[in-house]
Amino acid sequence: MKKILILYYSQSGQQLNILQTLAKPFITAGHKVHFEEIQPQEKFPFPWSAFDFFNAFPETFGQKALALKSPSAQAFDAYDLVILGYQPWFLTPSRPVSSFLQSEEGKKILQNRDVVTILGCRNMWLGAQEKMKRRLTESQSRLVGHIALCDRSGNLTSLITILRWMFTGNRKPFWFFPQAGVSDQDVRHSETYGELINQSLESGQYGGLQAALVKEGAIDIKPNLVLMERRGQKAFGVWSKFIASGGGIQSTARKIRVYIFMYLLPTAIFILSPLLWILSKVQLIVKRKELIQDVEYFKQNSLR
Repeated sequence: MKKILILYYSQSGQQLNILQTLAKPFITAGHKVHFEEIQPQEKFPFPWSAFDFFNAFPETFGQKALALKSPSAQAFDAYDLVILGYQPWFLTPSRPVSSFLQSEEGKKILQNRDVVTILGCRNMWLGAQEKMKRRLTESQSRLVGHIALCDRSGNLTSLITILRWMFTGNRKPFWFFPQAGVSDQDVRHSETYGELINQSLESGQYGGLQAALVKEGAIDIKPNLVLMERRGQKAFGVWSKFIASGGGIQSTARKIRVYIFMYLLPTAIFILSPLLWILSKVQLIVKRKELIQDVEYFKQNSLR
């Protein structure tokens, strides 16, 4: 019997649903599975107000740690595998997960463990996973697998449906828009990823796991999103400093900066998405080798 620790943070419940599906093969095989929720001492709202969501941006992007509730005693047991489920917020691991990774308790739990990461998101996760890799390296853990479940709708469509879900709590289809978030089909398919992970767990050999996951569809990267994330990381670095320079969380100067960002970001995405799609097509011709190398890099687990 193997022991698996499943760490997660979930506001809407989608991430937990994904992890419960992924864990089915472990449970069927008779292994011991423990789910451990990462809990901030002060919960983030869900649904969010638009202002609260964008006001959380500077501290999230800057990976500023917040206070967490202490993990249970079971979280510190000796586990054969740790599975970490998270969501990207502003091209960065969500603030509760980022805080856990930086905490002494989190580092102790992860130290010398084999880790598989799995995320559910709209579409942009590359920068968040790079930051995750760095934190796992700091914890002296071994990243042996990664799965990215994304909303398969187009960039602009998913922007509208996700914002509606975040601000109303309603993810159901409306008008001509589909259901928000990771599709039910993709959630169900995560059981297949669980089977592949279980095979590696039982053999103790993780060398071919990531390749097997990718072959099964665990990662699908669109070149135009690689370009958009590059620009987004640079722009977010500037914006996060600009908003934070306004003073305390409730200061008038900061509120003004948040409102500017709140309206400009969605507008910029709508304007830039078609342009970056065209640019990615051009770069696939002009810099095809470099862009393909980037795509292949993000499909594996080493850190540049």
